[in-house]
Amino acid sequence: MDENESSDDMITRFTEITISLSSLSDTIDNDQKVRRVIRALPPSWEVKYTTLKELSDKEEMNFMGLIGNMKTHEMKKKVREEKALTKKKLAFKITPTISNDDKENEQEDDKNSLCEEREENVTQKREIQQYKRKMIRKR
Repeated sequence: MDENESSDDMITRFTEITISLSSLSDTIDNDQKVRRVIRALPPSWEVKYTTLKELSDKEEMNFMGLIGNMKTHEMKKKVREEKALTKKKLAFKITPTISNDDKENEQEDDKNSLCEEREENVTQKREIQQYKRKMIRKR
């Protein structure tokens, strides 16, 4: 069984192989089927592998029972992975930060706004001076 392969796909492949073998008059009994499927589990199933191995050693397990057990384990594993993903999304929520480029742009904007204010102040002073001159001339 591959890491990305589902238990259904693995069982389907295994069943096809056993049917082909039985057509060649090489039958595989229930105990052999169970042991071979358990041995084919990938490393990510290590805990389940150990449990199934101990269980199959103690008592004879039905092949259909093994399939049901594997499907249940696979569903629980998917649920755990989905929960882990949602927790990770919440734990590593991105907050916006100001990059160096943004800081430079803000500094340039500040400089520009200061320059504009200075120009306005200079213009206002000139207007005031011109007004004062006119008022003095009129007297």
